[in-house]
Amino acid sequence: MKKALFLSLLIALALPLAAQHARPHGGDKKKDITELVSDLSNIQKRKIESITKESKERVDVLRMQQKAVRDSINMYMEYEGDQSAVLYPLFDREGALHAAIDREMYSGKLRIDKVLTKEQRAELRKVCNKDKHAKKNR
Repeated sequence: MKKALFLSLLIALALPLAAQHARPHGGDKKKDITELVSDLSNIQKRKIESITKESKERVDVLRMQQKAVRDSINMYMEYEGDQSAVLYPLFDREGALHAAIDREMYSGKLRIDKVLTKEQRAELRKVCNKDKHAKKNR
């Protein structure tokens, strides 16, 4: 049990270091907001690109941490016997990281909303809702 606790502590301490070297992985490329709203000024584009970049970097770090926690969970789930003392805090950490990712994404949305005009926000919502509807019907 001491070994398992030590490994958990080691993983928790190593996460920030591993996250510093995180590289984004491939996947579906989302459309850039600057491509979805038709009448953005150059200043708005630069601000949005900056917000998007900063938010993406923070989310990437959180996702790397979340992956490490999930990997630990999967490892401990394979062990024989009761691993509750180690797994329950990992479950809590995974949930906290998920919430932190959601908060960061929402925070980025709010910051972008402040850059856009009311009309631009309406246009963006319309395009995004159309996109969501199209994905549902696939």
